Amino acid sequence: MKKKVFGVEIPPKRREEELSSLPGQLWGEISPKKYGFDSKGNYLSWDEFIPRNKHLKEHLQPAWFLLKFKRNLEQIEEIYAFDESGDVRFVEYSPSSLMAKIHKIEMLSSLKHLELEKGNRQGFLSASLIMEEAINSAQLEGAATTRPVAKEMLSTNREPRNFSEQMILNNYHLMNYSKSVINETLSIELIQTFNQVATIEVCENEHTPGMIRDEAITVTESEFNETIHFAPDSAHINKMLESLCEFANKEHQDNDFIHPIVKAIILHFMIGYIHPFLDGNGRTARALFYWFMLKSGYDNFQYISISALLKSSKKKYARAFIKSENDEFDLTHFIDFNMNIIIRSLEGFTLYIQNKIEEIQKLRLEIHKSPYFNEFKFQHITIIKKAFEDPGREFTVKEWQTEFNVSATAARRYLDRLVELGILVKTSQKGRQLGYLAPRNLKQRLKLD
Repeated sequence: MKKKVFGVEIPPKRREEELSSLPGQLWGEISPKKYGFDSKGNYLSWDEFIPRNKHLKEHLQPAWFLLKFKRNLEQIEEIYAFDESGDVRFVEYSPSSLMAKIHKIEMLSSLKHLELEKGNRQGFLSASLIMEEAINSAQLEGAATTRPVAKEMLSTNREPRNFSEQMILNNYHLMNYSKSVINETLSIELIQTFNQVATIEVCENEHTPGMIRDEAITVTESEFNETIHFAPDSAHINKMLESLCEFANKEHQDNDFIHPIVKAIILHFMIGYIHPFLDGNGRTARALFYWFMLKSGYDNFQYISISALLKSSKKKYARAFIKSENDEFDLTHFIDFNMNIIIRSLEGFTLYIQNKIEEIQKLRLEIHKSPYFNEFKFQHITIIKKAFEDPGREFTVKEWQTEFNVSATAARRYLDRLVELGILVKTSQKGRQLGYLAPRNLKQRLKLD
């Protein structure tokens, strides 16, 4: 085995007999709390453990073995993997190492700290936020379309113009499909459907949408053309997927409890590791993560994009896979990395909502003297805000239907009321659906002059 993969030093194989060479005073000193994390609470791998503990000198390896022993890694009996040599390996993780981050995710994902008014809650949690994950997940896989163009395509229901836009549209359909099947149990067929939705009309590597591979595949890091993962032999795929489905469908309660967030990330890892398809494995894995989170009652995760930060941390994302695979399938490395991503995504989402609340409040103050102010609901104010930002722009019913996550009738009602008040102008052209123009004299129409 190589000593390094993509810059990650491969840890030594665990040899319990070496523990006898460890000086007695180190047995009590070495603990997960003191030696297992960096200053930010991140779970250390072997190559991160080495530079932090040079004072251990010749005792580095036995100290590492003792640390692994004290991490109290728990084996997950339902999931097994075939490693590069074809040997069966059971995956494991350290529950105690993840508790602080699980608690933080629980607190942030509840959105209670934002104190959103019940009547306006859905307005802030608009369906357009779901587009963000679809766009970022596609861009993570190489889609070249910019975010504004992609959002315009999705919000107006325009047909995709190229491969990248089709990829984004597929991801959007995939996110919505994932939400629609949260009451189903996981099966190989469902995993195949996820992949089919993700890759239809955008297949690469001679992949057939939803078809499990029957040939070898490797993952190569493009910058240095280094092979960083040899996927298991195709003969083992069905067995591994069956065990993964059993794991997902089992109620892990009482003594067998596994936190749903941990389970969702493990599903993400295992699809990436097994690589059951010739294309679309990453998109399938991330969709499976969202599916399980929503299935487990974390409804607000449909508005959170993890791919946005994975896109900006592609090398660390790849290394998280490598660390877990090469450290005797200790998935804590991958789980810990993804929890950091989730926390940062939730913090970014919190900031987004706080800014949106402030912007709406600021606009309320600016237009409260309008004689129409008492007519305005949250949705009307949101439309007016967009009209101020982009005078001359034409809005469509579809755009606001998507933004507010309501029916076309409800969206049209919001727009038509602003037309009735003389604030927007309805436009009509032969062969086109009705539009709503944001006039340049909006302030005058609101009678604020």
